[in-house]
Amino acid sequence: MAKKEIIYYQVPDEYWHRLHFVRPRFKSNIESVLLYMANECCRIPKLSCEEYSRRYFEAIRMFPGNIDMADKTLHNWRTEIPALFGFYKENKEIGVTETSEMAKFLHVNQDLTQFLRLFLFSFQFPGGHMKPKDLKEIIYHNIRFKPARTIVQVLMEGNRILSQTNSEKEMTISAEEATYCIFNDIRVTSGLVSVDEVARTILYNRKNRIKYYNPNDRKTLSLAGTPRTKGDMTRYAGDILDYMEIANLLEKRNGYFSLKGNELKVLSVFAEDDTWFDGYESFYGKENIETSELAKVEPSWFEYVNNSMNPQLFKTDLRSVIGKDTEIDVIFDERIKDVVMSDDKTTKDIGNLGEAIICGHEKMRLKINGYEGFIRFVQIVDSPTYHPGFDIDSFEADGTEDHRYIEVKTTISKRKIQMYGFHMSPNEWRVAGTIKEHYYIYRLMLSETDKILFVLRNPVSLYKNDMIEAEPRDGMEITFSTDNFKPTKLLVWKK
Repeated sequence: MAKKEIIYYQVPDEYWHRLHFVRPRFKSNIESVLLYMANECCRIPKLSCEEYSRRYFEAIRMFPGNIDMADKTLHNWRTEIPALFGFYKENKEIGVTETSEMAKFLHVNQDLTQFLRLFLFSFQFPGGHMKPKDLKEIIYHNIRFKPARTIVQVLMEGNRILSQTNSEKEMTISAEEATYCIFNDIRVTSGLVSVDEVARTILYNRKNRIKYYNPNDRKTLSLAGTPRTKGDMTRYAGDILDYMEIANLLEKRNGYFSLKGNELKVLSVFAEDDTWFDGYESFYGKENIETSELAKVEPSWFEYVNNSMNPQLFKTDLRSVIGKDTEIDVIFDERIKDVVMSDDKTTKDIGNLGEAIICGHEKMRLKINGYEGFIRFVQIVDSPTYHPGFDIDSFEADGTEDHRYIEVKTTISKRKIQMYGFHMSPNEWRVAGTIKEHYYIYRLMLSETDKILFVLRNPVSLYKNDMIEAEPRDGMEITFSTDNFKPTKLLVWKK
């Protein structure tokens, strides 16, 4: 029996251009690394470029698991984080480096999902995340491309096409399809073909079992002249798809990505996005572009990205983190009830969600310990107009009627993270020193798969006894280790 001939999808040579960008070595642990590095960058004041670089490098070395890594690997981290995420701004003319608004935004808001959405919203080709020589190629090919926007549009258009055929399937896309049908096709990245055509091409190729990766195609050849692997060919489109999944824009099943079903509002913002960094527009149409001139645009690019950190845009859906069936008793605080039970289920402040969860935890802790009579007195006391230095007034449940004053520090991410630092305001640190053993920090880390709680009692004493690290910066930057603290079981309120 004759072997069936394999048909490969072909992008004509004149339309083929392989897009690429910085790929962080820490991509498999990107959420933990970004939170940690944002926290560490916010510890570093404005310094000379040399001193900032030294402290930044030492922070990378101290990330869990990095202490024994080769300097070359750590130096790769040092260049990759600012190139892609712009966590600091380096002014070489005056020799000064300072932490960027992007790092401060993530450190203050502690919402990785929102941060990555904002990152994807502004990410484009051309952009300052690319080397000048690569920017030249992008501009010569007339490429103007926002990957996340295009992927959302293609998936939406695919769903529309499928619905017209009464299909119950939803449109999906793989890294291979995104690579060959979108990323590496100038007709798409320069806007010569519509997203409708892209979606129809993908569906047609599937129906006719057309393949993509062909190791014998000269387009797969590396600079060394050897064929790239399938993973190497699809890694850049795959990175964007992975970032979109972490940002809760897409969900992944068996290597295929589809639109996140409960994020229609956010997806519509991406699909209708018309924002654009135009710092490179003056170079289009020029025959001879100097890379030195392109390099001068880079500070403007990162200024644009930093200014895109809008705290009101892309807030995380609470139910995607805490689960639709999670019971939170919020009857004692209408402010928290409004946040958790509102129609759009979107928090104005991640801290409010943490407070609601810990409020339920405290009432359950009192109930388990036989202090049900105290439950009705547990309350969230922090408010927009009143800041006592802690969030929740609870009770010790130790045979006394002593109060337990709790400050909740909450972080939201899609995946489990390993980042144990947090910031305490000057007032919180002062009150902690006054209340002493009755002052608690509840460090709450929420993801789709885990809800992890660490309890730190009397943080000022812990610092004095070298159990935690504290560095002054408009209050205190606190870091603790799992060598000294173990997770506390997070209790769910049940009446």
